[in-house]
Amino acid sequence: MRDIDTKLLRSFLTVTAERSFSRAATRLSCSQATMSQRVLQLESLLGVALFRRDYHDVTLTPAGQDLRAQAQAVLDAHDGLIARVTRGQVAGSVRLGIAEDYMLPMLPQLWRKLRQHLPGVEISVLTGLSRDLCRQVEARTLDMAVVTLSESLPMARVLTKPPLLWIAAPAFEIPEDGVLPLALFPEGCAFRAAALPRLTQPHRLALVSASGQVIHAAVVAGMAATVMAAGTVPQDLAPLSGLPDLPLTCIQIVTRAQGLSPAAEAVRALVEELW
Repeated sequence: MRDIDTKLLRSFLTVTAERSFSRAATRLSCSQATMSQRVLQLESLLGVALFRRDYHDVTLTPAGQDLRAQAQAVLDAHDGLIARVTRGQVAGSVRLGIAEDYMLPMLPQLWRKLRQHLPGVEISVLTGLSRDLCRQVEARTLDMAVVTLSESLPMARVLTKPPLLWIAAPAFEIPEDGVLPLALFPEGCAFRAAALPRLTQPHRLALVSASGQVIHAAVVAGMAATVMAAGTVPQDLAPLSGLPDLPLTCIQIVTRAQGLSPAAEAVRALVEELW
């Protein structure tokens, strides 16, 4: 009988999620050579090729697609067993997505709760646009994601429905030409889609970035205004008056189908407490 080390399955799923051996190695704190060797060992044990490898991308073969859900189920069962044997000490790995819109205010709070309540959980965080994170949850490359959409998804749990606000540096002033400079996420961002159609005065996109940190730095510097959800505005920024009111948005947590491991369930509960 052939036994498969769970480390090999965990490496396989990490490469699947990252679509890169180097990024997967970084996530699991090993060398790229070690990551490649683990995948080769798993392929040798199973007698199939799991990935198509080219210069720019790593994708699953049909055999790899078949293995993905089964490997996740094995790891969920393994992590659940460890949690039960250790008498309630939750352990395991969790893959969490967080929309860039509120990554900065949310993560410090989450880290404090994880350190206090779930020290045995290994968590991987991916940030991005909400639509992209939802796709990764659906593809099972993420266990869950906190996303912002205009409406709640059928299988999601709504965390809060705050109003959107125009935000700028406290000393920000609209330029003398009356054209409002904006710093926004790319197309596909729910905040951008809600704000731009309601803006009646002249405006221009001074900055478009998929990074919340880049947008925050530009707004703090007085380069432009942006849009944020109430309750997520950093202390060095403030609401900007004199612009059209914006609608409510829906912050929600989406989880992958077919259930979560005990570690993922525990992380989801902590995330929900933040709101």
